Amino acid sequence: MNCIILDDEPAAVAILERYIQKVPEFQHLQSFHSPTEALAFIKQQSVELIFLDIQMPDLLGTELVKLLPKGTQVIFTTAFSEYAVEGFSLRAVDYLLKPISFPRFLEACNRALENRAQRNSTNDYIFVKDGHDWIKIIWNDILFIQSDGNLLYIHEKDRKVITRMPLKDIIPQLPVGQFTRIHKSYIVSFTAIKRIERHQLHVQNAIIPIANSYKDTLEKHFGLK
Repeated sequence: MNCIILDDEPAAVAILERYIQKVPEFQHLQSFHSPTEALAFIKQQSVELIFLDIQMPDLLGTELVKLLPKGTQVIFTTAFSEYAVEGFSLRAVDYLLKPISFPRFLEACNRALENRAQRNSTNDYIFVKDGHDWIKIIWNDILFIQSDGNLLYIHEKDRKVITRMPLKDIIPQLPVGQFTRIHKSYIVSFTAIKRIERHQLHVQNAIIPIANSYKDTLEKHFGLK
């Protein structure tokens, strides 16, 4: 499960980064002290989980969570217990009070992993509209998705389905951990990638560009860094 940290206290960030390294199922993408920088990153990269401080300058964590893409999991981290009720009302995975012990941190992580497993077990397909028809798309059959304005080209091994939908609308529906965005116009299945080059990768017979802003996450997933 990929995750980011948003906390304006460097010491708190350092502790969370150390804890995440001890959880093999987790991949730490980046840490942020600024809510605006974190939101900009999330617009560019699919993020599954955020460790989110509540009491921050400019924007409270409880306010920021309302701006996140649907399906993004949140674990609140704070020194203030009075935010607990509001935190859980926002459907947070968990609410960790500082100082955070590792056993308590691990408990919250397991909840996030269980949520992901439950979601993936119940949503293995989607229906998209093609003209007047509805076409069933099984997530495991997708090689890559290409965006052209408000059109999506969903490429499978033996067919291509075209549907009218912006890329931002399908991203929250994708099974977490199965796909990655590598360009503003492309999402690929991790299992479909056959070759990664400096600025492009190969999926079946297609050559797809890799934007620099997404390359780091791709290489980290495959242990290439």
